[in-house]
Amino acid sequence: MNEEEYASNVYLLQRYQENMEEIYGETELIGRLISEYERVIETLQEMSGIEEKESLIPIGGNVFVYGSLKDTKNVIVNVGRGVLVEKPVNSAIDTINKKISDLKKSQEKLFKTADEIRLRMEEISQKLRDKDVQVPPKKD
Repeated sequence: MNEEEYASNVYLLQRYQENMEEIYGETELIGRLISEYERVIETLQEMSGIEEKESLIPIGGNVFVYGSLKDTKNVIVNVGRGVLVEKPVNSAIDTINKKISDLKKSQEKLFKTADEIRLRMEEISQKLRDKDVQVPPKKD
């Protein structure tokens, strides 16, 4: 293996490592979104059937205001592109479960891509180990 091939393989390993870090970051984000959606479903199930209840409503920055839940049978759901739709709780839960399913599919694709990249990295690393890598010193 000459110096150019060696440098090319090292560069590829670095790029693959960067790709792996990006993929793992995306899978972590997706995991957090899934957890958030699962908590929303739990909350919707708990509040379903409650006639009227006083609650704390988050307004941002960990600040809350008191408010009353007047209608716990219907909720407003963002169905995409900023479109908000009023839905019965059960329908909203179905919509959220679909989002969770889509996120899990995306996460699985990312894991599969990461596995493929990992295999390529192992192949390149093995190639570098197998070839008695002797990088000749640069001549001035």
